[in-house]
Amino acid sequence: MILLFLTTHLVYSRPDGRGGTIKYYYSDSITWTVAALAIAWIIWFFVRRYLRARAMRRRPRRTNYKLLRRIARIKNELSSQYLRPGFSNNIHAIGIGTLGRFDEYCIQVFINDAAQELWAGSGAAALPASYRAVPLILVEMPLAAFLSEADSSAPPRNPYPAGIRNQQDVIIGGISAANSNLAGQSGTLGYFCLRKRKFMNRSEIHLLSNSHVLADLRKAKPDDTDLIMQPSPGEPGNNRPIGALVSFSPLKFDDGETNEPNHIDAAIARLWESHPHQTLIPMIGAVKGYIEKKNIEIGEAARKFGRTTGYTEGSVFSIYLDIWIWYDRTGKSAFFKNQILIAPDSPAFSKFVAKGDSGSLVVDAQQHALGLIFGGVVEARDSLTPAPKAETNQRSDPSISPPQRIDGYGVANPISEVLDRLKVELAV
Repeated sequence: MILLFLTTHLVYSRPDGRGGTIKYYYSDSITWTVAALAIAWIIWFFVRRYLRARAMRRRPRRTNYKLLRRIARIKNELSSQYLRPGFSNNIHAIGIGTLGRFDEYCIQVFINDAAQELWAGSGAAALPASYRAVPLILVEMPLAAFLSEADSSAPPRNPYPAGIRNQQDVIIGGISAANSNLAGQSGTLGYFCLRKRKFMNRSEIHLLSNSHVLADLRKAKPDDTDLIMQPSPGEPGNNRPIGALVSFSPLKFDDGETNEPNHIDAAIARLWESHPHQTLIPMIGAVKGYIEKKNIEIGEAARKFGRTTGYTEGSVFSIYLDIWIWYDRTGKSAFFKNQILIAPDSPAFSKFVAKGDSGSLVVDAQQHALGLIFGGVVEARDSLTPAPKAETNQRSDPSISPPQRIDGYGVANPISEVLDRLKVELAV
């Protein structure tokens, strides 16, 4: 049977000049050998790619995926009601939290002011205790905004140092950098990445940060003027270009529409070879891999180093967060779905982020990337404190506990969502 696939074929013949014939044959064994080598190479390529991707992902821990998917579907129903245009001027975010144990999920309803009615015409009515058998928890939290503008406040004091805002000879993560067209603004260079589908020049290093940091969102696509300045154009020191914008996720500012949400605020830029780099973040080190969105756990440790606040620590407060984010440059809000909310570890850190920290990479305690900071509260009180007593009748009732208050928080894109949508992988 094998001989049927390994026969030889006459290709052509020619006279040899002495009355004979020279014949040229082709053997099927050559075809099968080449085909086998090609198939082996393809299998090796995809197996190697799979093993590399698997090695970079943090192993799952104890997440109850079935239960979490159910809670996420219920949260989506509530978001479509509470966050829809015109329903409430007070409710601005809805996410998933826990009641203590990792699998005792609740739905968190975030309001800006506990003294105001929850939605138009609700008066002193309280938030229902549950929705579809899932507990509802009210949390007071100031409105969120994009954090690319320069922070005019004084640099933070110890225990966390001021961020890196001056020119760096060696480019690293966590330093000041932004698009050359963003005059007077500052952002943070998050980390480094490689393009997955770039077979030629596969080793080219790219910079990873937010769209509203590395791109000018007034334009639909990059052009020759989109240079990446280090430090940012908003810094008082001298800056110079270190790379050029390659790709970014466009953002929708729909003033109240939630049916077409944003999922990431991320961009990549090619780092010019003339600028040396090191794949590390100050006070954190090199990134070892990343965490898939479904494996991010409520309460787990989170760290980042940003241009303004430098090194800060916090913990994941909410997952699958749907939230409205204000952007000063457009004068509008953008709706984001399935994000991560990170609260600072108080009292050691009064805030996790501040203006200028947009683009910071968030990592867990084992150096795995968790998310990409793009928004947060601008002005912060002491975080995770009870809200002041409200003035409405319902909230003046001493038998009703005031809602928990979260402040100084940061909002991050899940890093796995960023990598998938930009078709890049972290440079580790």
